[in-house]
Amino acid sequence: MSHARWLTKANRILRLYVSTEIPTNELKQLATFAVKVYAPIWFEIKLNRTCKEGARYFWKLVYNCRYLPQELKSVVDPVIKRNAFFAHPENLLLSMLSDKQKHVRKLAARRILKARKSSESLQLRVFEVPKINLNASSYIDLIDWQQSYSQPPILTNVPDKTLHSLVESGGDDEVLFLRLPCHTQAVERVVKTVTEAAMPQNSKRSFN
Repeated sequence: MSHARWLTKANRILRLYVSTEIPTNELKQLATFAVKVYAPIWFEIKLNRTCKEGARYFWKLVYNCRYLPQELKSVVDPVIKRNAFFAHPENLLLSMLSDKQKHVRKLAARRILKARKSSESLQLRVFEVPKINLNASSYIDLIDWQQSYSQPPILTNVPDKTLHSLVESGGDDEVLFLRLPCHTQAVERVVKTVTEAAMPQNSKRSFN
C-alpha cells in the first residue's frame, strides 16, 4: 500500500487483528487507533499535501486521539507535545491565511502585520515547539496567541497588498508557495528517493 513503508506497521496490526479469532484488548486498542487516528490522517495528507494544511492535520491528529482512555493519553500526549512543530505560530498563520472562512483569513493577516511591525531586523528568530492546548476545539486555538510570535519566513517578501488579496480570495492561485508539500509528504519523497537509489547497490552486494 505504501512504497515508503509508512503503513507497514498499521497493515500488520490490522492483518493480525482480522486473522485473530479472539484478539486481546491490547490488539483491539492498536487496531482501533490505526483505523480512527493513523489511517485517516495519512490519507488526508495524500489527498491534500500542501504546507498550508499542516496545522489543520496536526489539530485533527490531536482531536482524534481524545477518545483514548487516560492511561493511554499519558503515553500519547507527551509524544504529541514534543512533536508539535505544526502548531508553531508560523505554521498556524499559513493555515489561517488559506482558511475557507474569511474572518479567519482576516485574523491571520492582522497577526502577520502585527508581527512585521514588532519584529526587529537584527533579532534572531527562535523556533521552539510551543505549548499546546490538547483540548482545543479548533486548530486556531492550539496555542496561546498572547505570547510573542513571528511571521512565517516564507511570507517575508510577500507585500501587504498581496496579504490583503489573499484574505479576499482565500485561494492559492496568486501565491504558488502555498502549494509546497508539507513536511510529512516531503520526508516521504526523500525516503522514496533514497530507497530507490539504494536498491541497485543492495542488488550488487547480494551477488558478491
